[in-house]
Amino acid sequence: MPGMAELTGDSLSASLVRAAFLAQTRWKALHTRTARAYLQYHALAASLELFKAGSVVPWVSYLFPTEILTSHGLTPMIPEVGSATLTGSDLREAVENAAARMSLARDVCSYHRTALAAVENGMLPAPTMCLGTTPLCLGKECLLEMLATRYGVPFREIRVPLPPDEGEAPPAVVAEVAEQIRELHEDIGRWTGRRPDLRRAVLLSNRAAKAWGDLMAERLAGRLELNGRKTFAIVFLGQLLWGTEAGAKDFERLLTERGRSDLVPPAFDGRRPKRLLWLHTVPHHDHAFFELMEKQGAYVVFEEMGQMHQELIDPDDPWPGLARRLTDHTLWGTSARRARLNIALAKKLRADGAIHFNHWGCRHGLGSLPVVRAAFIEAGIPFLAIDGDALARGGPNQEKALQQLESFLELL
Repeated sequence: MPGMAELTGDSLSASLVRAAFLAQTRWKALHTRTARAYLQYHALAASLELFKAGSVVPWVSYLFPTEILTSHGLTPMIPEVGSATLTGSDLREAVENAAARMSLARDVCSYHRTALAAVENGMLPAPTMCLGTTPLCLGKECLLEMLATRYGVPFREIRVPLPPDEGEAPPAVVAEVAEQIRELHEDIGRWTGRRPDLRRAVLLSNRAAKAWGDLMAERLAGRLELNGRKTFAIVFLGQLLWGTEAGAKDFERLLTERGRSDLVPPAFDGRRPKRLLWLHTVPHHDHAFFELMEKQGAYVVFEEMGQMHQELIDPDDPWPGLARRLTDHTLWGTSARRARLNIALAKKLRADGAIHFNHWGCRHGLGSLPVVRAAFIEAGIPFLAIDGDALARGGPNQEKALQQLESFLELL
């Protein structure tokens, strides 16, 4: 694989290296014909375009309604995705050293600390605009506002009130959020001078959402089992491609056996596997946890973060549908709401237990942990919280976490 520096430059040689690498990635997709391989190829191809001179680069929060970008022909730069990609590349040491030199508290989320270091050291493209959403965390909004100030570009935030602990967000709240999205869509057109085609973007997004929703329904009904550790990555990649034709086709590939052949659960030689619900994010580069789980006859049957983009949107009036994806997101709201929804999910899946990954610096995830843990204990569902960093490889706390995981699996 070529170096990331070679891929992201703007010289002729970088363009040639980029074309060669994309051809290699495309060949892999054509060879395997799996949805995940195609998603990797199309997400990489779209993201590398952002490094070209003169490109419009919208830095956005993880749950931002990207359809209002793709309707303008724009690809989002998502800090979490960019950070996970860089720390999995040959630029890992460089970006980690750059992050260590910054005058930031060490308990700042590593996704955001890494993204800030990367853009300030030329490893990620500088923003043309910064667009946020209050779901799911405050840290990314601080990052986006800081970048907007430093680079003198617009910053806009879609403010979403907390949903009730029971039931859906009130219509008035949905209408308020919908109006914010509509106004922002107009602002993007004004800033870029581009003519949008939101109806087309929504229709393509609906194709992807229907495919993903059908797959999730089959999983929840117990008619289809997939490896939740691998499907987690699909949600991350999909955030770059909602509202694109490539994204629609890639998600539809998941509906075929060949298209999801790399997502099947591990084999356990006739043993009944322990089926686990995974809560919060995952360690992207440290596979020791999942290797231990398979060794002990366990795997992730479902991932909390995968519950998104399953609702279809009215292409003739998309604003309420786009708003609902934010107002009623399963991870938005109080700790009590998150706990209730996860207990219901674990029972529906008939999960043998749940694991919560305590990503370092994530105040949103860790803040709700005591309430979530207590709810699982009260429901009689085994629960384990593992401390770690989603971007780390090993580290001083890994041995202790692995011992906790091994004990937990033995108890199951």
